[in-house]
Amino acid sequence: MRLRPALTLAVIATLVLSFLGPAHADDERRRKARVDAAMNDLRHDMNETSRELRAAVNALKRAESKLPAARARVARVHGKLVAAQTRDRMLGEQLQVAIAEVDRARDQIKDTRGDIRETEILIGRIARSTYQDGGMGELAVVLQSQSPDDFATRLVLVQNAMRSEGNVLGDLAESKANLAAQKATLVAKREQVEEMKRAQEELVEKIQGLEAEAIEAKEAVQALIADRESALAAVEREKAAEEARYAKMQAESQRLSRILAERARQARLAAARARAAGRSVASGSGALAWPVSAGITSSYGMRTHPVTGVYKLHDGTDFGVGCGTPVRAAASGTVIQAANVDGYGNQLVIDHGVMRGAGVATSYSHLMSFSAGPGSRVGRGEVIGYSGGAAGMYGAGYSTGCHLHFMVYVNGGTTDPMGWL
Repeated sequence: MRLRPALTLAVIATLVLSFLGPAHADDERRRKARVDAAMNDLRHDMNETSRELRAAVNALKRAESKLPAARARVARVHGKLVAAQTRDRMLGEQLQVAIAEVDRARDQIKDTRGDIRETEILIGRIARSTYQDGGMGELAVVLQSQSPDDFATRLVLVQNAMRSEGNVLGDLAESKANLAAQKATLVAKREQVEEMKRAQEELVEKIQGLEAEAIEAKEAVQALIADRESALAAVEREKAAEEARYAKMQAESQRLSRILAERARQARLAAARARAAGRSVASGSGALAWPVSAGITSSYGMRTHPVTGVYKLHDGTDFGVGCGTPVRAAASGTVIQAANVDGYGNQLVIDHGVMRGAGVATSYSHLMSFSAGPGSRVGRGEVIGYSGGAAGMYGAGYSTGCHLHFMVYVNGGTTDPMGWL
């Protein structure tokens, strides 16, 4: 939710208009001053916004500012978890292959041992036969020949038998060598399987940690979303309350305007009757004195509220003074109101009578205390009260920061005080 579209557009438009096209240095300075004043006014509007609305807006901003990082963390943890799970599946498949290779190595060793046992049995038989014949069996077979051809045949048979015995011994040696190699392979395969099992156990532990982190990260996002929704609801409630408060301020201002308009009408009639009777009529010079010696923090005029987006009138000029600063009457006159009223807090109003041919009154709001009461006459520059406006201070009205809200009424309607100071 974008809370300040009008504010952003207003500032951008002002800045663009300030620097487009050729202009004289004085024009540039004046335009820059207007931009600075507009920015200052918008910042100061927040001081006249309820603490509840400001708190709701700040809560919303905090939730929205944290959400991108929280969502990025969810994505990051999810990526790590998927990678770890993929690695776990691959490792599981490799482990199954390694276990199968161990089983094959065991089977090979078993077969080789069987071959060795059979060869050893055969060699034992040959050895027993040789022992029984006294080592002369082969010679006796040859000597029992009946003819030269028979002798040759028997000799070949004896030679083949002796070669077979040699082959059997060679096979035995080869089988034993194979057995040693197969045992070494089995040991290596077993070590590989154990290493893979340890790696998989560590990976399972890592996955469990990532799953817990993913759950925590997702819950954090859900909590922030809930916070955002709650803050949004609070902002909407407080915006409505803010507008209700503003309506009360308008009603109070209109009530005071009616009173001042009637007083101005009576003052003008009295002045007209005095002139008709040939009597002199006292009239002010039209110049009002500054009520405090301080810079302007928010000027008079229409503008968009930075939170509610409502285009409304800021009906006075705000001076940035600390709480407790003496406030002085802008001109001589009669105090017609010194009371705590909706929005304006402690407000003191002075009727100055006719000035420049019009009925003029001034208003001083968000005072900490009064130094003059209704019906009393005050002189120009006389201390009439002390500035207030801090959050929670009695008499602050809807203000949350120390300042003086100064208004000028002409014939009952507000006008820009700077035209009279």
